Amino acid sequence: MYIVFEEHQYAAEDVKVALHGISELQDINKNVSVSYVGYYYEPAIPDCVFILPKVLLNEEDKLVIGSGQTIDPKDIITPEGQQKYLTQEYRKFLYEFAVWIYRTIAVYHEYNPNSQAIYYRRLPRSGKGMRHQANTYLDIILSLIQFNQENQDFFLYTVKNIHSGHNKINWTRTISHIDAIIQNKKPLYLNPVNQKRRINFDEELFIIFFSILDFINRKYGFKTPINMQYELLTQAQFATYYNGYGKTRLKEIRYKYFSDKAVLLWELCYAFFDNSYLLAVNTENKEYLLAKKYNIIFEAIIDELVGTSHDAIPPGLADQDDGKQVDHLYTDLALTSSQNREVYYIGDSKYYKMSTALGKPSVSKQYTYARNVIQWNIDLWKNNEEGMRLQNETEERFRKVRLRPESPNEGYDIIPNFFLSAFVDDQLTYDRGTDTDGNDLNIKPRMEDNNGHWEEKTFISTQFDNRLFDRDTLLLMYYDINFLFVVRMYARNKESEKARWKSHVRAIFRNKIREVLASKFQFYAIAPKPTTFAKGYIDGNLKKLIGKVFSPFEDEDVFVLALDNSEKEKAHNESLLGELKKHFFVTKDNDYKLGTDPTEKLKTMGYTEGMKKPAQKKEELMIVFSIDKKANTDPNVLLEGNAQEFLSGYKPNLKQDFSRINYLAPYDGIQIKGAYKIESMELCSIIVDNAPSVRLHFTLKDYHPFKQSVPYGLRQVASAGHSITPSELAHILGDDTPYKTFDFILNKDDRNR
Repeated sequence: MYIVFEEHQYAAEDVKVALHGISELQDINKNVSVSYVGYYYEPAIPDCVFILPKVLLNEEDKLVIGSGQTIDPKDIITPEGQQKYLTQEYRKFLYEFAVWIYRTIAVYHEYNPNSQAIYYRRLPRSGKGMRHQANTYLDIILSLIQFNQENQDFFLYTVKNIHSGHNKINWTRTISHIDAIIQNKKPLYLNPVNQKRRINFDEELFIIFFSILDFINRKYGFKTPINMQYELLTQAQFATYYNGYGKTRLKEIRYKYFSDKAVLLWELCYAFFDNSYLLAVNTENKEYLLAKKYNIIFEAIIDELVGTSHDAIPPGLADQDDGKQVDHLYTDLALTSSQNREVYYIGDSKYYKMSTALGKPSVSKQYTYARNVIQWNIDLWKNNEEGMRLQNETEERFRKVRLRPESPNEGYDIIPNFFLSAFVDDQLTYDRGTDTDGNDLNIKPRMEDNNGHWEEKTFISTQFDNRLFDRDTLLLMYYDINFLFVVRMYARNKESEKARWKSHVRAIFRNKIREVLASKFQFYAIAPKPTTFAKGYIDGNLKKLIGKVFSPFEDEDVFVLALDNSEKEKAHNESLLGELKKHFFVTKDNDYKLGTDPTEKLKTMGYTEGMKKPAQKKEELMIVFSIDKKANTDPNVLLEGNAQEFLSGYKPNLKQDFSRINYLAPYDGIQIKGAYKIESMELCSIIVDNAPSVRLHFTLKDYHPFKQSVPYGLRQVASAGHSITPSELAHILGDDTPYKTFDFILNKDDRNR
């Protein structure tokens, strides 16, 4: 066979035989390269030609043959060159590798029959036509499979003849060798002689043949049917045949066959074990299975084993509105979460030669993918009504993702981005297994030298320093994956195997990206002390905390704090931590790991989950709001007790602990007539006089009218800063009132507080 490598520059003279009829185009330097991957048979040679993926080559365009040794691809174009420069073990690897490449192209063609990336033509491979040398492992396997497909009648006819006449009585031998018993003048033979079944070499050949097919099915994922119900060779027995006994046994029974098909079957079986036999096929025309863009197949392989099919992703997310297409997109557990909250993972497969550096255009393009995904998610939640209905159940996972939860910290969840290239290790191992620490060796981070220290290759794009939870902070990781491993898994096409790997590799990405972040940021868990209203504090100090805090937990009072651990941020971080520790419980350095739930650890520091302290549960506190034109609530509806919500007209005093308030009493400037039970309360951002501002939004339920209205003078007392005692309030409202005290009062005079 002839071997050519994809996109390698050959001198035209070197490949004028191998590439005859495939590519004769030369550049100005009289060089030739082909962009195909696969195999074809060229009768003008006559021989098979394999065009192998460029992944086997390094950046210097050399073939890596193990232990750091490389050779020039031009030296092994011909069979003579392969014998001279390649070991028998490496030649065996190339033959088997060609089968896997064939299978990847075949599987891709099966799923994408109309793809323009595949050139496909098959011809009959048996008959009385010309004979050609087909000493490749791939060609032999294809011949065996095709023989099985085309000769079912031959098998049935032969088996029928083999078994005809069994168990019939041989009367000649019975009469001459067995004494008869006469009964009623008729002889009876108690032990008649039957036809004896003798060793049948046709049947033995069938067993060997179908055992080979069974081996091919198991190892390479072919689905060749085996319709003959023979007891096949066990795997241990077949291993003995495969390692040399097969040729020996076939030679012993070689001259037992006389029909053309039986002889051809023997030749095919012998060629399988010998890998270098002359086969009879019809070669009047070319046959081929070629991928003219193997990068498309590599992308399909990675997407099948890592991502989610684009058909199951909502429009505009993977196939983006600006015409860009994300290679791989899926949802998985967020880096910040230990529960079920998911985010998008964005991947891009790079079909390069081994160790090829990533170009700046690829990095910039990946950032654009991520920005488009973030904007799609923002638009989704901003326009969550019309046009956003689920198309199918799978899409629901993508639509449930919320990159910016409802919280005052303006934080965005981390969007994991990664590149995937391929490598082939020196041992040519299809499955490298795990190391002593349990790390999967089939995938490894791309490393770079940083001033003598090797670290994982990472790209970071930011608008502001020290803001991890910012929509403009984008991270890109780079990984290499064992090309032989993914090619074999895709070629085998076993759904359960692929599903297990997909779950496994997604966990690897998640954990490795967390490890990289832990090397670049110091993470803390923080929760408010009893005297701190967490959301109010964070909103009031937004300039200091924006992009640094994020609330990924069910308890919205627990936050993750991320601080850049670079030297230039050290002083700023120490100052910020000192200020935060006055108002929050803060975990110690390296005491919190991203993606874990810190609630129990914070409780040991004194935090009470949700700030529901037993002493405060006994109190019923009320807040009084003045109604004005900026309150965005109809005053009449509010005063009559029919309101369902209330938006404050002025900025609240963020130093107050709003979590303790249970009731809201509207004030119209003259009196207070009753109070609403507060169902929920949140801070929200609005635009006031063309500037951003913060307001309190209340969801209201049961309205409780007072027995007598609260007069104007009470507001004056409260707004002057005097406290209202429970006894004073009870005197006005009645002894059976549930309200114990006013917490504070807000009106137009308090806008700057």
